[in-house]
Amino acid sequence: MGCTMETPSLNRLKQIAVFCQVIDNTSMRAAAEKLGMTPPAISQYISQLEKELGVILIYRSTRRISLSEAGERYYRHGKKMLMAAEDAHDAISEIKHSLEGELRISAPVGLASQPLAQALKGLLLKNPELRLTVLASDAGSNLVSEQIDIAIRIGKPESSSFIFHPLGKAARQIYASPEYLQQAGNPVTPEDIAKHRWLGLIGSSDFSAIELNHPGKANYDYNPPYRMRFNDLNALVSHVQEGLGLAVLPALEVQHLVKAGALLKVLPDWHLNTLPLYALTINRKQSYKVKAVLKALKDFFA
Repeated sequence: MGCTMETPSLNRLKQIAVFCQVIDNTSMRAAAEKLGMTPPAISQYISQLEKELGVILIYRSTRRISLSEAGERYYRHGKKMLMAAEDAHDAISEIKHSLEGELRISAPVGLASQPLAQALKGLLLKNPELRLTVLASDAGSNLVSEQIDIAIRIGKPESSSFIFHPLGKAARQIYASPEYLQQAGNPVTPEDIAKHRWLGLIGSSDFSAIELNHPGKANYDYNPPYRMRFNDLNALVSHVQEGLGLAVLPALEVQHLVKAGALLKVLPDWHLNTLPLYALTINRKQSYKVKAVLKALKDFFA
């Protein structure tokens, strides 16, 4: 009697897990690849689940699947169940002080290189079973469709339903190459920067207009006429390094170039306003590994 009661219950848990994977991956074929199963086997699980529940969960077509009203409710409760199972696993991981599994992070191109590596180095060395997928893009990313666990952003926080996590402040400064300053002259006053060539980023108000601040002196505002503009920070930095002009750059992303002497601060006694640095997550309740990575990011960027 114990076996007959137990087996359907275990099978139902697997059916729910398969059903949620189909919805998360938007197709049975993709879910099959993720789970290491065949599409017909996935379809059989869903059909059996619908038969036992007596409702249609998924509307199928040749191109896509969509949820019925019952399917939406079942998916919502099924995800809670799967998250509870993950919490149980995380509780054991926490006891072992070890992190494992995959975590997906998106970040602006500049931050995704050396700063992110420095921020997470200790965590990665301590937890060899933790796997990271880093998506570097200055255009941002879709947390839901790209299944992003943590999205790092710079600038004015956008209005969204995602969970906001402040990480710190991002400093900016005007930079140029030593060769350019030797050739064009080093600005001594804010007014001098109007005599120079300027490079900038496309579509970023945070890096276009300049407001220089100095204790005890009036602020200086300037809108550079950009000779060259880029949609990628690394491309912008490379052209500044080649001596093609001045640019406002995020300090953290280019600090290694400053240390190496490849870039120099222009008007180092004047400062630009810092920008908020923050992370977004989809769920208010984070897994143990997401919490650990967020803590590492806060510790580093703060």
